[in-house]
Amino acid sequence: MTLSAFLFAIGWPLIMALALLSPAARPILWRMMPLAALPALMLGLLVTDPVSVRGDWFVLGLTLGLDATGRLFLIFTAALWIAAGSAARHWMREDPRATSFGVVFLMAMSGNLGLILAQDAVGFYAAFALMSFASYGLVIHTRDAGARWAAGLYIAFVVIGELILFSGLVLAATQADSILLADLRTAKLSGLAVALLLTGFGIKLGVMPLHFWLPPAHGAAPVPASAVLSGAMIKAGLFGIISAVPLGVAAHADHGTVVMAAGMVTIFAALLLGVQERSAKTVLGFSSVSQMGIIALGLGMGLMSPAAWPAIAPVLVFLAAHHALAKGALFLGVGAWAAQAGRLGRALVTLALLAPALVLAGLPATSGGFGKEALKAALTNGAPVWLPWLTLALTLSGVATALLMARALALVWLTPPEAPPARPEALALPFLALAGLSLALPAIWPVLDASMAAPVLAATPGAVWPVALGAAIATAAAITAHARKIGPRQFVAGMTAPFRAFSSQMSSLWAFKRRAARRVGYAVPRILEARAERWRLGQTAVAALIAAVLMVEGAATLREARITTPAVQLGLPAPEEPDTDTPASAPGTQMEDTDAPRERISD
Repeated sequence: MTLSAFLFAIGWPLIMALALLSPAARPILWRMMPLAALPALMLGLLVTDPVSVRGDWFVLGLTLGLDATGRLFLIFTAALWIAAGSAARHWMREDPRATSFGVVFLMAMSGNLGLILAQDAVGFYAAFALMSFASYGLVIHTRDAGARWAAGLYIAFVVIGELILFSGLVLAATQADSILLADLRTAKLSGLAVALLLTGFGIKLGVMPLHFWLPPAHGAAPVPASAVLSGAMIKAGLFGIISAVPLGVAAHADHGTVVMAAGMVTIFAALLLGVQERSAKTVLGFSSVSQMGIIALGLGMGLMSPAAWPAIAPVLVFLAAHHALAKGALFLGVGAWAAQAGRLGRALVTLALLAPALVLAGLPATSGGFGKEALKAALTNGAPVWLPWLTLALTLSGVATALLMARALALVWLTPPEAPPARPEALALPFLALAGLSLALPAIWPVLDASMAAPVLAATPGAVWPVALGAAIATAAAITAHARKIGPRQFVAGMTAPFRAFSSQMSSLWAFKRRAARRVGYAVPRILEARAERWRLGQTAVAALIAAVLMVEGAATLREARITTPAVQLGLPAPEEPDTDTPASAPGTQMEDTDAPRERISD
């Protein structure tokens, strides 16, 4: 790979920025905005082996190249810039300051891509400064009071950070006796040089207490700029630490302790500050601060225990890609939501926003779940005294992120963001593309680099309870806030309204059934009487009654006969007549004597 290919990947956005100043070229250049980072993306996909090229004609020489870490950073960074450029093309269609936005947008893109490809301290610092100062134009774009205040805070931190970073790079290059980043990260630097580098890059990374610029800048910048500020540019701080700080070479226990402590504070302090905000984009900015606290835990352990760094480094690169895609999708999704005209479209976009939100919170079997579990496993190679606290912080970070995501999604509806007139589907497509990439990252990562993906593939999917607990707390907080807003009595009345409505419906149904039964009770005798008259059932009933009586009498007679002649029926001898004082007489004589008086009486 020649030097011209690397220079073209860096210079193509700058060429487009210069050409955008020409009014005649603006229409075609705005259509080409998504293609500005395409050469860098193709370079990252095609260059699979480490490569380094040098240009001696540049001042102090120029060394560009790619290693395994730089290649992965270049791929996901370029993909995010392409999506943001596609959204910016439509977001700025009617904006009177579209040209100035496009120029600084492309300049920041060139600096961001250039620092990844740079392999010497001079080129790295030049690209880092270009990205940082050009981003000032993105933050102040709207020129309102909030944007001016956020831009002033941002540029103050940029100037301080650049001075500290320049001092750290100069001191490190002097101690390493080289300006190559590879020599810096393998040299035994002094504690002061390491502290300066960590501070300079930490300002860009946004770890507390160096975070003050980040949430306001994300909230003030237009949506496409916020996506790259959070998704790509703050990762430059992580990339700088990985590229220039001698991690894995010598132990810096004090620095590691400070960084890990700052990381744990950052994770949860960002939650406490973020849930008080009234803008969804600002809340997402605090979420980025919280996520960088997770990155700081790995960096701190690497500083404290050099033997753990080889296991931690690939996990941090994966977490950087995970956050870049998910957070970029969330910012672009807020813009896509604002561009929707109807409630149905906004509801669908909200459902789509749940995907990157849950990924960022660490839902099991997503990049967030795999990344956190892989980092827990990698941290076991470090100092055991910190391991329980780091594991607890990583686990509870899912609760913090879930709460921040719930707050951001709620604010999208409560305080709808503004959007310029643009086609809703044009803004939805880049958002959906990044959301899909964030979901598919665990499957894509091994294809890009199998060796770097090994720790992630070996990790467990993660636990669901932190995300569920965060969602439950957010739901309870929302119910409590609603109850305080409308009053306890009205809240109780609203909560019991469904039960009262159900009881009323059941009472009405029961009353209806009783009235129906009463009507049936009145109607059945009349119907039976009418049917009886029609079918002449009265005479039939009388005849049936007579027949029944005769049958009962007949049955009774037969029963008496069976009872009075048991000897005949059983074939036994008849009992003898008892002796009387009257002489026995023949039966016929007895009948005649008996009958005679009856005849005289009748006469």
